[in-house]
Amino acid sequence: MDKTKFGNYYYHQTLKKKISFELKSFLGRLYSSKKRKTEKKYLQLGSGFLDQDSNIENLDFYSINKKNFFGLKDFSKNRNLGHDLRYPLPYHDESFLGIFSEHTLEHLHPFEAIRLLKEIQRVLLPGGVLRLTVPDLDKYIDACNNKKSDFFLRFSNNCEMIWSLTQNYEHLSVWNYEMLKLQLENCGFSKITKTELNKGINSKLLLDKEGRNPETLYVEAIK
Repeated sequence: MDKTKFGNYYYHQTLKKKISFELKSFLGRLYSSKKRKTEKKYLQLGSGFLDQDSNIENLDFYSINKKNFFGLKDFSKNRNLGHDLRYPLPYHDESFLGIFSEHTLEHLHPFEAIRLLKEIQRVLLPGGVLRLTVPDLDKYIDACNNKKSDFFLRFSNNCEMIWSLTQNYEHLSVWNYEMLKLQLENCGFSKITKTELNKGINSKLLLDKEGRNPETLYVEAIK
């Protein structure tokens, strides 16, 4: 079996990687402010660097680079800011009109993800919109039942497909619409709807990457 078939395919956590991640988190949290002031009206969580709009604050897991140590300082107008999404978001209540997060929730354990949803609800303004995408468990199940799109044909068999969903790319949880709707409701969101690629309530939040549509669940919710 070709372990490099899909880049970092068949990812597994090593002690070195775990220690490195926790060390970056500890140092980042040690030097980060607990509450960050921003004039930006929209927040993007954990989806990598977006530069479409200077009114979007980009928050992602801590990393180290020469220009921006741990992402603690905003050296350019829209560089990622570091934050461990397992911990409270560094913003005051009711700070943002909208929040976007693409393929991020699955990188947290279920109850870590639920805590993040509660934090998102806290920092949204009343009437604010959350646009959230994750790999869709139901689409993988359909693919296992021979309803395959071209996206799923790259897998050798159904087991390999489920490995990729549940174990690869540091995935720690799986989601479908039923579970995501339930948890969003429990966190205080209303008007939860399943939507589609680049279709939604607020055009500022239509930041979906192309190419992930066949496996992706698109959900919006209003505070």
